[in-house]
Amino acid sequence: MSQGTTEARLALKSPEAAFLHILQEEFQFSQRVAGEILATAREVLNGTRAVTAVRPGQIRLVVARLEAPFGPPLAEIPKVEVTLTVDAGAEDAALKAEQGIESLRQGQILRLTEEALQQGGVLTQEDLGRALGVDRRTIARAVQGLQNEGHLVQTRGKVKGVGRGQTHKVQIIEAWLDRAGYDQIGRQMHHSAQAIKRYISLFLRVVLLHQQTTAVAEIAFLTGVSTRLVQDYLDIYTAALELPHRRAKLEEELARVGPRPALPSGEKKKAVTR
Repeated sequence: MSQGTTEARLALKSPEAAFLHILQEEFQFSQRVAGEILATAREVLNGTRAVTAVRPGQIRLVVARLEAPFGPPLAEIPKVEVTLTVDAGAEDAALKAEQGIESLRQGQILRLTEEALQQGGVLTQEDLGRALGVDRRTIARAVQGLQNEGHLVQTRGKVKGVGRGQTHKVQIIEAWLDRAGYDQIGRQMHHSAQAIKRYISLFLRVVLLHQQTTAVAEIAFLTGVSTRLVQDYLDIYTAALELPHRRAKLEEELARVGPRPALPSGEKKKAVTR
């Protein structure tokens, strides 16, 4: 037996191979999804990935808490430290090449404001300027452009006025369920096709874990995102079951990644618990 064959046979007996076998046989995950879960678990266990770690392209800022009152001066209100992705690497580079610097900056603003909200904070336009290294007028111009397109840019003043609105990730998933193409969604949401695909992959992972009766907090831990975002995605999933065209899209995509339990049927759907 050749050395290569021997190494391959021994690899099948490794703990990682056993873990993959459990994911595929007992939890019925597809090979691709099982591999993604294994990669995430390896990062966490090896200490190369942690929710609190600052990765390349990220910064930490101390910002106002989402529930902070508006009367006192900013220096006196409750604050929280948040981790923000100012440079998403290849995804931002692709967006800049495809749509230009202005679209990139608008996409960054949508991402940063949402990341802060997911961590219980809310940014001011000054915070955005500091994070992106531009002046407030540049931020104000980009924000106005987004608002003209119908986006809700959830900075501190906007959150106070209208409350927490629909996030851009939710809008991306809903457009995809309506069968919009990656390029079309990217132009509307100021995101690269690569980023769109990543959000969709995460959404499907959340749905698959939910179908395995995994609790919201556990899904958040396994996927490395906030419970708020998991709940947002589960809300989309529950609502999609009531719309035939979105339900059909879900069925197609879940079938593509592997055999799964059938989607709930009947007029009454069990609400996703928060």
